[in-house]
Amino acid sequence: MKKIRIHGRAEFGGCVEAEALVSPIPLQGFTSVSPMRGYSTERNHPLFKVPYTGKVLVYPSPRGSGGFAAFGVGPMKPAAFIHTKNSPLSVLCAIAAHVPSMTDFEMDPMEFIETGDMVLVNADEGYIEITKKSNEASTSPEENG
Repeated sequence: MKKIRIHGRAEFGGCVEAEALVSPIPLQGFTSVSPMRGYSTERNHPLFKVPYTGKVLVYPSPRGSGGFAAFGVGPMKPAAFIHTKNSPLSVLCAIAAHVPSMTDFEMDPMEFIETGDMVLVNADEGYIEITKKSNEASTSPEENG
């Protein structure tokens, strides 16, 4: 099975591998997330009531104010954060959650990661490694066999 490796910048260190949960649009915290249940409560959002606990949460950016940190508190937090647009809110959330967080990738990870893919987030060494959920052929910056 082929793996896709993309280098980026760590915001909070650590190394974890888990299933990806991808949000095609920004996520909002505060009253739009239930940290005790581990899902978004924002109606009309693609991840409304989809559990993010233990998943690599992949999203373009946070939306709103410091309430985004709610994704990083409580017992039902994600395994890691991957986002494409740098934001201090994501850094704050990763620190609160004590989970790896990465951004500023050499290529947009949202073009490669789909919900259900396995993603290794190695923020200590500055890369993510994607294992596709199926044997689809893919084009990538660096493929390992």
